[in-house]
Amino acid sequence: MELKIYLSILLKKWWIVLSTFLVTVTAGVVFTYTQTPVYSATVTYTVVPSSLLGDLKSFANGLDMLGRRDEIATTFAEIASSRRIKQLAMDSISLESGRDYTVSGKLRAGTNVIEFTVQGPDPIITRDLVNAVGVTTEEYVRGSYEVFVLRPLDEATTPNSPISPNKTLSLALAAVLGLVLGGGLAFLSVYFETPVDSITEVNIVDNKIGVYNKDYFLRRLSNEMVRAKRNRYPLSVALMHVIDNLGLLKGGNSNEMHTKILHQIGVLTSQYLREEDIVAYLGDDTFALLLPDMTGENAKAVMEYMQTRVNMFSFHSITDDTKLNLKSIVGVAAYNHNGTSRDDFVAQANRALHLAEVNENGSVYLITNCTPQDNNHHA
Repeated sequence: MELKIYLSILLKKWWIVLSTFLVTVTAGVVFTYTQTPVYSATVTYTVVPSSLLGDLKSFANGLDMLGRRDEIATTFAEIASSRRIKQLAMDSISLESGRDYTVSGKLRAGTNVIEFTVQGPDPIITRDLVNAVGVTTEEYVRGSYEVFVLRPLDEATTPNSPISPNKTLSLALAAVLGLVLGGGLAFLSVYFETPVDSITEVNIVDNKIGVYNKDYFLRRLSNEMVRAKRNRYPLSVALMHVIDNLGLLKGGNSNEMHTKILHQIGVLTSQYLREEDIVAYLGDDTFALLLPDMTGENAKAVMEYMQTRVNMFSFHSITDDTKLNLKSIVGVAAYNHNGTSRDDFVAQANRALHLAEVNENGSVYLITNCTPQDNNHHA
């Protein structure tokens, strides 16, 4: 039911969704295609022992350095990322400004291979600069370290496409964002257009009485009937109508007192029920009680106790010490899993309530089948 409501809102406000979608996608296209592309090129080197290790003396002096190969390789990667190496590499290819180009280096995990990477807006300059960084770093390392040297592995090639922006991803995100924003604005516009009274009706609780409203009761009843029929569980519905001897539950100037009394009855009723039971206010001083997993006889016993508590409850604090003699009449219907519709089930409960009302002793009236006219149980 809720899904149908949401879909109807989106269909009703399609122009908001469409216009927001188009604006967002257009903005995404403009942003994506006006960004400066970024290309990436990588050159690789291997870290190998120096030929100087052939000399016995140099070999002895380099034993400690050999045990720190990963540390040395990481140091080489950091050297390649330094400002000095970048400037020397730029000078070697006559590049005046490297502001738009970034240089980084890293050691491939578990190997002695180092990657030097340059990212920038021009694919050819990016390629030339990273190759120059590799050569410059190789020369610097050769003059500073005796145990290890860098040996070229793969030279960088000209990148064919930029790594950013990712046009496909950017446009897809813009489309999704447009739909989400459009849907949100559509729901927001309906919210501001809906009168306060209509918004209250959407709520599942009767805000004045403090129990569930009729719409929620009927939805829950439908669900419980399906569950009871599928699993062969018992299910009962009780209707309780409240009357008094002074007419304080009627309209006029006593509306506030009327509401307070009904609210107190709702609170009182809820206190004596299980957590899974549902209490709802149907209007006209009538409460509905949905009692899942409860047979008709058990529901009758519960409602007899409930009837006694309501009839004995004192409302002096509400009625300014006026003696208020409340009386409740109760009708109970039990579900028999034989294809009875929700409306027919509610009609059974109403018939039971009517029969309880015309009964002189005012006891709870129970109907246990789907054809009460032919076969009903009088409490």
